Amino acid sequence: MPQTMIEEGRRFYAAQAWMAALEAFERADRDVPVPGPDLLSWAFSAFLVGREQQSLEILTRAFRGFLDAGDAAPAARTAFWLAFAHEMHGDPVRAEAWGRRLAALVEDAGLDAERALVCSGLGHAALSSSEPAGIERALELSRQAIEIARPAGDTDTAVLSSLSAGWALLRLGRRAAGLAELDEAMAVVNCGDVPTPLVNGVAYCSVISASLRMLDVARAREWTMAASDWCAGHPELVPFRGECLVHRSVVKMLDGDWPGALTEAVRAGERLRAADVGPASYQLGELHRLAGRFTEAEEAYRVANSAGRRPEPGLMLLRLAQGRTDAAVLSARRLERETEGDVERSELLPAYVEVMAAASALEEAHSGAEELLSLARALPSALLTARAVTAIGTARFTAGDAVDAAGSLRDASIRWHELGLPYSEARSRAQLGRCYAALGDDEAASLEFEAARAAFERLGAAPDLAALPGSAPSPSGPLTAREMDVVRLVAKGLTNRAVAERLVLSEKTVARHLANVYSKLGIASRAAATAYVYDHGLL
Repeated sequence: MPQTMIEEGRRFYAAQAWMAALEAFERADRDVPVPGPDLLSWAFSAFLVGREQQSLEILTRAFRGFLDAGDAAPAARTAFWLAFAHEMHGDPVRAEAWGRRLAALVEDAGLDAERALVCSGLGHAALSSSEPAGIERALELSRQAIEIARPAGDTDTAVLSSLSAGWALLRLGRRAAGLAELDEAMAVVNCGDVPTPLVNGVAYCSVISASLRMLDVARAREWTMAASDWCAGHPELVPFRGECLVHRSVVKMLDGDWPGALTEAVRAGERLRAADVGPASYQLGELHRLAGRFTEAEEAYRVANSAGRRPEPGLMLLRLAQGRTDAAVLSARRLERETEGDVERSELLPAYVEVMAAASALEEAHSGAEELLSLARALPSALLTARAVTAIGTARFTAGDAVDAAGSLRDASIRWHELGLPYSEARSRAQLGRCYAALGDDEAASLEFEAARAAFERLGAAPDLAALPGSAPSPSGPLTAREMDVVRLVAKGLTNRAVAERLVLSEKTVARHLANVYSKLGIASRAAATAYVYDHGLL
């Protein structure tokens, strides 16, 4: 019977039914110790369904078993996975200790193929260096790992090392080579040639993160779809749903799926440890700010800051949206002095130009836009170019040059449209409409405002919608009058039946209105709807 259960565990693991494999190995182990190779499958199954501590315990048991039996090669490989798992578990000290144990074992036993594991681990660790020499070392070690791993048929190590090499190249400013290296690793993943599912998840997260950092929206979108399909095919999967969900939320937000982006960001916050929740909280802040939920945005930025993620430029833009322009300008000037690095400045400058333009700080707005344009010429990115052209148009309009501003903003709106980024396109068109209005072309202005209004309404971008000419500012944000009637009564504690009676509607209609409210506001409960009503003074 135990042997049968072990075979069952093997079959389930091969079929990527990890919970079933975990349970089969557990039942078998009650009667007879599970063999070393199967312990690894058991440990991986536990890790993939979220039982990280159990996985670490099983891996440690496997390592001791291999070591006692004198099997140096599998012991070394298990030490590598222990270092890997401890790092993913947020324990770098133990990860480093297992890395040293791995290196010593490889050296003492004179292992050849397992040297790839040592080089791969050291290469990954060297990526944290802030010095170019350290990054060069990371690239060198990763290359060495690949050269050893590929002939030995060690696909796991080759893929992980290619990811590290790709990131090293990106850090060194070799963008095209870095992205090509990452694509090569993903080609192996997509062919199904990676034996360990953990590596698949790491690869998807790594390439999406790199694509976003390089402002390559098309690449990020493509790999996000692939990662979503992979995760959907493995509903038991728990890792890679924390920080990776933040990346997916960012892509969804850019694509205009704000409810989907909010769902992913909330789930990411639930998955991540408190110390790592900063990126998820910042992303929540961004989504709340764009939708006009300023109280929620403020709290999200506060949590992000507490978790080590700087809350700007989002908090700075929140202050601007709240009408606190002086506070936004102070933050913008401070950040402009503090922010270094082309990638970091390319993220700050669009917001900096927006704030300075709003404050009529003409020279600073122009200087920021020109720097952004210079960065766009140096860093080939369609997204960055669209940001730069938008900033140039904004700065020109602020300086009173409506003619040239209109040309830049028209170009920007086309670029945003081609990128498939509806919010940025709508903002450019709204500003273009203001240019046309300043030039006296009311018909052209009306067309641009109409297009922008439709997009803002569809997205639920309440502050932008209220700022459009001819729009009466409304604290109700994106809600219709009837939806406001329903949510006000819900906030007073009425049930759906009571709301239906009061408004002479069917309960089904009330439920539909309430579902629309939840979707537009990015909330999921009557309590949240009630809080929104009170926060915005809608009673």
